[in-house]
Amino acid sequence: MAKKLIFIWLLSLITWTVALPAQAALTVQITKSVASALPIAIPSFGPGIAGQPTVADVVRNDLRHSGLFRVIDPAGYPGDPRSPSGVKATDWTTVGATGLAVGSVEPLNGGYVVNVYVYNVSTGQELVAKRFTCSAAELHMTAHHVADVIYQAFTGKPGPFASRIAYVRQTGENYELLVAESDGWNPHPIVRGIMPVFSPVWSPDNHRLAYTTYANARAVIYVQDLATGRRQSIAPGGEIVSAPAFSPNGEELAYARSSGGHTELYVANLRTGQRRKLTNDDAINTSPTWSADGSRIIFVSDRAGGPQIYEMNASGGGVHRLSYDGNYNAGPVYSPAGNAIAFIHRTAGVYALAVMKPDGSGVRVLDAQGNCDHPSFAGNGQMILYGTQRGGHKVLAEVSLDGKTMAILHSNAGEDSQPAWSH
Repeated sequence: MAKKLIFIWLLSLITWTVALPAQAALTVQITKSVASALPIAIPSFGPGIAGQPTVADVVRNDLRHSGLFRVIDPAGYPGDPRSPSGVKATDWTTVGATGLAVGSVEPLNGGYVVNVYVYNVSTGQELVAKRFTCSAAELHMTAHHVADVIYQAFTGKPGPFASRIAYVRQTGENYELLVAESDGWNPHPIVRGIMPVFSPVWSPDNHRLAYTTYANARAVIYVQDLATGRRQSIAPGGEIVSAPAFSPNGEELAYARSSGGHTELYVANLRTGQRRKLTNDDAINTSPTWSADGSRIIFVSDRAGGPQIYEMNASGGGVHRLSYDGNYNAGPVYSPAGNAIAFIHRTAGVYALAVMKPDGSGVRVLDAQGNCDHPSFAGNGQMILYGTQRGGHKVLAEVSLDGKTMAILHSNAGEDSQPAWSH
């Protein structure tokens, strides 16, 4: 029993959720990038909304912190074109650009039209042209969409920028569950109070968040509608529940339930409330996550003597162990494509971020600079968002799946952890 209590405490430590004030946006600092980052020029797109970053500012910052692009200093640009008629590709070779994205921001009926044209400078070819319409409130997010267009034009993969992140901030004894754009812009609280919040996860349609907090001195799970604020309690009636995970269709929620010294995994139908039990043994079983096709669930169990990662069928059968490297592996999550699992791996006394293949082989440590928590994949599967520590503070970080690029997202107002990237 003592061993199990220690295990639960360690999991709580590694997934500890801390929060900041809602008005304190995150600052992105690139700490690692690829030597072959593509040199790209992003002219101004024209002015935007006073007091806010311009569309070009947002696009430049997004591409920089992906680690795959080197944005050339605008001070050396040969001009400031905003449409194809002003583009002469050979002018941009003189500043060392391989890529070029020009565009415009034009007022329309109280909102804006944003145009973007992407070029391969070497060939002079226009790779893509796109037009967006948006309200004033949507202009910052539209700039992320522009960055996604550019990212995909040069990488062939969907961009991760036009998405949201949820994370927990702690300021003194106060906690907030915040939602912000992918660069930390416009953070606003979903939950605020003196009770800690743990393990936020997005529903597949990004309309709801599930999270763990406390009520009547017990851990409870709520599923909250972001538009209305309505909350649905999972497993009410005094049960101790934690570690929520949405099924891929959003209709079910897997979670851990603790009772009588045991922690077992359950699945609840969010519409009917009907529950089914997935595990039934003397071990602690927690941290379930579904595969993208909904056929499998990975989870953490101490049935072999310490926390390790296991996989089973979504019905609860076919349990088999995946992790064998080290004596502590926890917090697993599948990549959207199912080609990798990110998790927390203890090495040299540090709870590091690592990835492995779906069969448990090929373990690679991506960040061992500070204790890490709660990995979450971007929708394109190419980047992982997670909590970590730098300089004695809890911060958020992003790292590419190959480990070649990394950025730190931080605020001076408090400490952050437990992030989750929207789908």
